[in-house]
Amino acid sequence: MKKLVVLFIMIFSISFGENNNSEEYLKGKIIKLESINKNIDDSEEEVKEIRNYQVEILQGSDKNKIITVEFPIYKESAYNIQLRDGEEIVLYKDNYDLDGVKYYITDADKRGPQIILVGLFVFLTILIAKLKGVRAIISLSVVIGIIYYIFLPGIAKGYSPIGVSTFCALLSSGTTIFIMTGFSKKGIVAILGAVAGVVFAGGISMYFSYKMSFTGFSTVESLNYISLLKGIKIKELVSAGVILGSMGAVMDVSMSISSALTELKMSNEDITKKELFNAGMRIGGDIIGTMVNTLILAYIGSGLLSILFIYLQKNQFPLIRILNFESVASDILRAFAGSIGILVAVPVTSYLSGIFYKEKKNSKKEL
Repeated sequence: MKKLVVLFIMIFSISFGENNNSEEYLKGKIIKLESINKNIDDSEEEVKEIRNYQVEILQGSDKNKIITVEFPIYKESAYNIQLRDGEEIVLYKDNYDLDGVKYYITDADKRGPQIILVGLFVFLTILIAKLKGVRAIISLSVVIGIIYYIFLPGIAKGYSPIGVSTFCALLSSGTTIFIMTGFSKKGIVAILGAVAGVVFAGGISMYFSYKMSFTGFSTVESLNYISLLKGIKIKELVSAGVILGSMGAVMDVSMSISSALTELKMSNEDITKKELFNAGMRIGGDIIGTMVNTLILAYIGSGLLSILFIYLQKNQFPLIRILNFESVASDILRAFAGSIGILVAVPVTSYLSGIFYKEKKNSKKEL
């Protein structure tokens, strides 16, 4: 789900963001491979051959124009992009080349498959969940809007990432649960349980970020963007990531427990506060096993390439060095602080359910 949100944010940026880029990238389409030149200059040691593709430009001032574009094929196959006839591509237009305007192929255009993937997700969600599926899509859109229009601009303007992420998490949790359940006791209990879990996870991450002396630059590549990050509180980004990253899982747990206890109360009006709490703890215990795994495996999956690099170099670095890589330490913090948020949400939601449902025993409609 986290990667899907990132994809939606990218679409938001393309669709609604202002395009002030001096560089010009255009859509094109491969018509056919015209020729292959294997007589490469000796200075081009890494290039195996040059392929000449006939390309149709689909955007810009030269729209519908057919041109020939050179495309290098490297000896190291991992560097090469596989291009096929009829494939849509991304062209870079160089207006300042000494020989005049020149086009380069930078990548295959991935937007078409992305749109199909998102469309399939939306279709299956609505098909399987019906009206609740529609509500889920609406709530997801609202959350993405909150992240794009509040969270990211807030951090870019220099506000505290922890404060902004906490506000966005609370707003997203409340909005999502309200859309899904309406203004009901079940929804209120779920919101409060989720808030407690997320805030606790954020507090844990803040404390251990300080104890582990994080700089905020978890990868070497991130150091290349220091000039873009001036005025931004980089050290707080790890904690902000924990707050937002755990929000979805904590909401899921609190909503599941609140919903289950609501049904239990409706079926047995005489159940006591203590019995309701114990039932919530038992239900939460069953949920925790899979949900904690889900959250930790999600972080492992998102950083799989980095983990693979570390594994391949395990004989070069001792464990003391590996565990002190900031990228590794920050992932450990995200995974376990978020999981602690889930654990806290279980007793809080169970306890709040007992408080909210203890008084009235003859009004099922208010539940």
